Amino acid sequence: MTVVKQILGRHVTFGGELHSGWLPNGATTPMPTPTRDVTLNIDIRFDGSGYLLCWVSADGDVAGDLWYQTLADAEQAAVDNFGIRHEEWQTIV
Repeated sequence: MTVVKQILGRHVTFGGELHSGWLPNGATTPMPTPTRDVTLNIDIRFDGSGYLLCWVSADGDVAGDLWYQTLADAEQAAVDNFGIRHEEWQTIV
């Protein structure tokens, strides 16, 4: 796989989601999910047929990837998931 673009040392906060499910009458609303501040290395890789948006924390505890058919779709997912603007990417030649 070829790394096409990358961002190193991106600070991201995971968690903090509010309860969105059904609760019975009189039930107490649960607290938001716990938050965790993480430093991620994020890249977009070409696998020969599509693009993987990949991320891993410095300690390796948080990692994941999402596959997209186009580079534009992978970049949009980076905006949606991590707030990454187009000009923040370092292009790998």
